[in-house]
Amino acid sequence: MAQGTFLLVVTRDGQTETHAFHQDVVTIGRSRECDLFLPDRLVSRLHCRVERQDGQFVLVDAGAQNPAKLRGRPVLRAALTPGEPFELGGCEIAVQVPAVEQASVDETRPGGGEGRSGHDLVAFLQIARALNEEQDLTRLLTQIVDAAIAMCGAERGFLILGKHGEHAVEVARNFAQEEVLSPEFKISRTIASRVLDSGVPELTTNAQEDDRFRGLQSVADLRLRSVLCIPIRVRSVVAGVLYVDNRLQQQVFQEREKALLLSLADHAGVAIHNARSLDQLQKKQLELEQALDRVDQLNAALKGQLQATVGELSEIKAELKSQQLGPKTKYEYKQIVGQGRAMQAVFALLDKYIDADDPVLVTGESGTGKELIARAIHRNSRRGKAPFVSENCAALPEALLESELFGYVRGAFTGATGNKKGLLETAHHGVLFLDEVGDMPLDLQKKLLRVLQEGEVRPLGSAETRKVDVRLICATNRNLEAMVRDGSFREDLYYRLAVLPVRLPPLRERKEDVPLLVKRVLGELPREGGTRLRISADALERLVAYSWPGNVRELQNELRRAAILGDGVLLESHLSQHVREGKSGPSAQFADDGTVPAERGTTLPDLVRELETREIQKAFAKAQGNKSRAAELLGLSRFALQRKLDKYALDAEGQPTGAPPQPDDGN
Repeated sequence: MAQGTFLLVVTRDGQTETHAFHQDVVTIGRSRECDLFLPDRLVSRLHCRVERQDGQFVLVDAGAQNPAKLRGRPVLRAALTPGEPFELGGCEIAVQVPAVEQASVDETRPGGGEGRSGHDLVAFLQIARALNEEQDLTRLLTQIVDAAIAMCGAERGFLILGKHGEHAVEVARNFAQEEVLSPEFKISRTIASRVLDSGVPELTTNAQEDDRFRGLQSVADLRLRSVLCIPIRVRSVVAGVLYVDNRLQQQVFQEREKALLLSLADHAGVAIHNARSLDQLQKKQLELEQALDRVDQLNAALKGQLQATVGELSEIKAELKSQQLGPKTKYEYKQIVGQGRAMQAVFALLDKYIDADDPVLVTGESGTGKELIARAIHRNSRRGKAPFVSENCAALPEALLESELFGYVRGAFTGATGNKKGLLETAHHGVLFLDEVGDMPLDLQKKLLRVLQEGEVRPLGSAETRKVDVRLICATNRNLEAMVRDGSFREDLYYRLAVLPVRLPPLRERKEDVPLLVKRVLGELPREGGTRLRISADALERLVAYSWPGNVRELQNELRRAAILGDGVLLESHLSQHVREGKSGPSAQFADDGTVPAERGTTLPDLVRELETREIQKAFAKAQGNKSRAAELLGLSRFALQRKLDKYALDAEGQPTGAPPQPDDGN
């Protein structure tokens, strides 16, 4: 059993707290389930225990990683001397025993003398101090009940809060500081209700013989003897009762116990009010913090919506401006993105080519969108309702490509089990698009030339020819003129194919179209929930600055990859490292990989043009647009620099104007 009250004095950060305990084992740790709660990250959830054995105190480790220290040394079990501190985390804790003499048997009886009064005063002051320091409402109510049991020598104690008819038992404990189960059936609710209603304490030394309670069924059923019920007032209003009893002994409670509990109840009312106020303040603070968090979230959402709206308005404004001020074209080219001068020049050329039936040769680097040009010609021409047939000449071996183009009859070769129309026949009255025509074998070039000259096609294995009406559009990323010179492409076929030439500029020559291309690609990418993908300003700036050796196809692949990494918004960090650093680009074409310009699908003048263009742009950037300073950085005269600008169709700041470059005159 408990042997009276002892104190644990905790010193932390210069502040001292005193906690009173009646039990023989006190658990200490960071868990709120511990008897002594220490909110210190260096303290384990259950760190140690202070045990009282025959009036002596022992410090026992509970398996903590850093055991408590006594006299500077970690201990697993050690005797504690009252007043000697031990270290636990950032705290110092000392055991103290109230300096009062043990009351005699006579002092515990009514009229016990001055010794008992002094003991009561010391015990009451200690309890009052402990109640004032406790801020947690649940632990406070428990301390009130334990103190009432200890001060009065009761068997059980109950703390009831609320009004008559709406009250509830908040704490129910016995002398061993154990919880009393089903407490609402362990008390006389009639006595508790009378005190709640009247605010007058009820005391009986033997309820079984007390005329006031003789007719109460609960008194008889519970076999109550000593009962003391004290009202608890919070701000002068009865807010509950403190109920103690002893079912085994009579004459346990006298006027002394009544006076002690009345004083305890007064202090308890103040402590309960303070704890409730603090709890309400903490809840309101939490609600305020949550409300502020919601406000921040709403502000962020509104900011995002505002930015999105501003971005959409800017895009609409730019689109309307381009429609109003941009050059008008005869036909629609909605599938092809291009509002800069370079692409507008291409569209102006297509306006003139579409109504003709002559072959078109589309040249340009890989990934510039040559097939889109072919489809635009087909869609807008009088052949738009007829078939559009496409074939890549580099994707098939010669024999298979020949059978695909010209068709075959049954038995023409092993495996020819039936007749098959060739692509030239399939495209009758329509358009045949041959991509990578520069990779077509010479023998097949000759046969294609014959079809163009005579307008007839003869399937493999057949002796008959068939008339075809096909408009041929070819595309290549190779230099056919150089191939004609070295004999790898027929000169006569070249002139038949290049009747209407179209050069598609690389993406680095029309950087003003990059934002539009980004918008088009992001709009076509699938997105969960139907939300629209967006791109940050710094990421778009990086995309515009990059030289895109793979042109539009490389840009599309880069955006698809970034969209997978991004969460609705593409950031600079989602882009590939070489795009962020701008390491690739025109300069990559000058790498010494053992190939000559023709093998890379270009010419020496083209390489020189790209090198000089890049260096001119760098000089203008360093000179901050000053033409004289840029010429000086390049080692040129201002007049020579102007000639370069005119030659490469660059503006006064070194940026492409969109106009086709002037023919190379060797200078």
